[in-house]
Amino acid sequence: MARVFLLGLLLVLAAMALIVNANDQSSDEVLLASVMGEPQQTSDWDSIFSAEDVNGVLVLFNAEKQQLLTNDLLRGQTGFIPASTFKIANGLIALELTVVNDAEDQYLWDKQQHSFKAWNQDHTFASAFKFSVVPIFQRIAADIGKQRMANMLVSLGYGNATMGGELDSFWLEGGLRISAMEQIQFLQRLHAETLPLSLRSQQIMQQVMLTESAEDYAIYAKTGFGNKGEAYIGWWVGWVEKDGSTVFFALNLDLANIQQAHLRQKIVKQILQVEQVI
Repeated sequence: MARVFLLGLLLVLAAMALIVNANDQSSDEVLLASVMGEPQQTSDWDSIFSAEDVNGVLVLFNAEKQQLLTNDLLRGQTGFIPASTFKIANGLIALELTVVNDAEDQYLWDKQQHSFKAWNQDHTFASAFKFSVVPIFQRIAADIGKQRMANMLVSLGYGNATMGGELDSFWLEGGLRISAMEQIQFLQRLHAETLPLSLRSQQIMQQVMLTESAEDYAIYAKTGFGNKGEAYIGWWVGWVEKDGSTVFFALNLDLANIQQAHLRQKIVKQILQVEQVI
């Protein structure tokens, strides 16, 4: 009798476990579907791009509303060289591997004259990120090393996770590609602190990314500017936090020259105002 009772109890527990697992799987599938659902294309932003006479795409993801908006579905899913937006991933990898210890790590100016005045001085890791000091991040990449960098790109699932070039420039002129949609996915995981990295590395990187702090919102972001054949590609990616909600953005533009670089932030901010995000 005891054996029959025990067997019956085990069967009941097994059935309950199956029900719980089924419910968990169902809720996970619903959540996955809501996040990865088809983005909505809008023409409401066309006049903003046209006014500046540039072609490009912006992807906005409102995490609270689970709303994904873009002006160009095809371009939003097309990979481009990440340029300096890769400094987010580069920094995370360096922090995780203790190549960089914290935001205040010191980097002495190499005394080489660079075209950008802000590069011709000593920096901390945080200020090197802020002023997008390429030579410092090239040193950081060299300290990470090619094999560790390649392994971490795959682990992070960053874009096509392909270096395809020199260790100190593959994100500027190598084979690495990432789309605006993939930028959003990567930023979401960083913001949620669910990347396969320590919480410490992710939290330090978020602090370093703080770009603008206004009375009622904060922007965490990174710009990028790189070659795209005979033209250039301009990026601005990040997120806005306001009233407890988060809106992620990823913009890339075809630019004729460096003088148009300011259009990256200008266009994003105009659209964020139209969408009442800021």
